[in-house]
Amino acid sequence: MDQAEFAKLHGECDTLRRDYFGETEKTSRMLANCTLEPLGFKERLALAAQGMVENEAHRTYLGMRDLLLEAARRGYGFAN
Repeated sequence: MDQAEFAKLHGECDTLRRDYFGETEKTSRMLANCTLEPLGFKERLALAAQGMVENEAHRTYLGMRDLLLEAARRGYGFAN
């Protein structure tokens, strides 16, 4: 991996981080609409689905971040 490939990996990691944060913001907005009463079925389903989307975005970001950290630790010169 050369410097250009590392820079590309870093950019992809940053994009995934922003995507993940965007999903956390969606979840937060949904949670802000909760009331003392239990949510209806539609709202519970939407919140559960959003939770899965957020979790997947987090896993994807962490996987890319781990690749970036490993590349940084090894000084770019590792085989994929």
